[in-house]
Amino acid sequence: MATDEASRTTLFLRYAKLFLNESFVFEAKICKELSIPFDAVKDHQVSALYQAKHSTFNYKIADVGYDQKPFDGFQMKMTPSYVIIFWYQHRNDKRFTMIDIDMFCEEKRISARKSLLYERSCEIGRCLEL
Repeated sequence: MATDEASRTTLFLRYAKLFLNESFVFEAKICKELSIPFDAVKDHQVSALYQAKHSTFNYKIADVGYDQKPFDGFQMKMTPSYVIIFWYQHRNDKRFTMIDIDMFCEEKRISARKSLLYERSCEIGRCLEL
């Protein structure tokens, strides 16, 4: 099983194509501890996710590197937006949580903790396995 965020994101996108029948945007994080700091999702990432969900977000993809890009940019309007947390506590850990951006922001605001535990993430989001 992949142990880094980029590899897990690739696996997640394969999973999403097969099992999640919706358009959405997300920010992915990997957690190798028992909890993930709320601040692991940066303010500009929270802002972009919130904007994509509640209004209109557009983005120009940079013309860098030698890889072919699928297109020059995109615009998302009123699109579901998630924080995806890949939990990695042991070698074969396939768990991940999809948390709606509104739920993530609310939990950060009201929590007495500075981090999110897996158990709590399952209460406010969808806990699934790759």
